[in-house]
Amino acid sequence: MTDPLPYIDPFDDGRSPARAATDMDEASSLIDAAFRFERAVSRIGNARLRPWNMTLSSYTALRILANQPHLTLAQLSRRCYARPQTMTRIVTQLEKRGFVARSAHPESERALSLEVTKAGVAALDEMGAAVLEISDTLNEVVGREEIVAADRQLRRAALVVESELREMGRPEE
Repeated sequence: MTDPLPYIDPFDDGRSPARAATDMDEASSLIDAAFRFERAVSRIGNARLRPWNMTLSSYTALRILANQPHLTLAQLSRRCYARPQTMTRIVTQLEKRGFVARSAHPESERALSLEVTKAGVAALDEMGAAVLEISDTLNEVVGREEIVAADRQLRRAALVVESELREMGRPEE
């Protein structure tokens, strides 16, 4: 382990006294930062989608379907990193709102195909600018080259950890 890094409390608003350094190594600090970033993006995404009575998870599923029509529920679940039960609930809500339609899958007799409706495309267009403001903020603050490098490194790290999970005999969730 190298020099300890300071622990950054995710609920610290900057007004509390600084905490003492912990024995957290760089990898642990990165995991903590990635989790904190994911939570922050979820919170701001959900806040920005509140006027449309949508969640970031629903918006993400709708956006993925708009770009990849005819996915099955299982395929969409994997692409959204959500449990099948959660995705079933999300798709049912999107379907009730008229944003998604289910039909026979073109390649399988047993599976249903999911597709975004015209109303869903219109909703995505309306919500998109509000939700994707975070991308503009990141590009301004971090910069494109750093974002590309961080993306590449985090995806590589995810592959390594997922491989380790498979070696343990546990399926990915």
